[in-house]
Amino acid sequence: MTFQLSIDTEDNQISLKINNFRPENSELIQVRLKEVTELLHEIVASDDAASGLTSDELTRLQPGLAALELKYKILIHQATQQAATARSIAEGRDTISQHGFPELDDV
Repeated sequence: MTFQLSIDTEDNQISLKINNFRPENSELIQVRLKEVTELLHEIVASDDAASGLTSDELTRLQPGLAALELKYKILIHQATQQAATARSIAEGRDTISQHGFPELDDV
């Protein structure tokens, strides 16, 4: 069974949908969503706060805001790579020893 992620946009509302997942994974999916919700909330809140700045304020703060945005984009990329690695291990295409933890490998 292959799950599907989709984003629906209507006027002033954006929704994330997850379809066709294994029913036994429902609680885990909810936990995962809660884990990333705080991150998404802070990113959107930061964008919202920045959009309310005057032109002078934005000019003064832009270099620092851009540096922080780059930093969290790098961290998001790294987290995505780690999740892909976990998937690869779960699917049997990699082992944990291939990723620096030979003591945890049961193969």
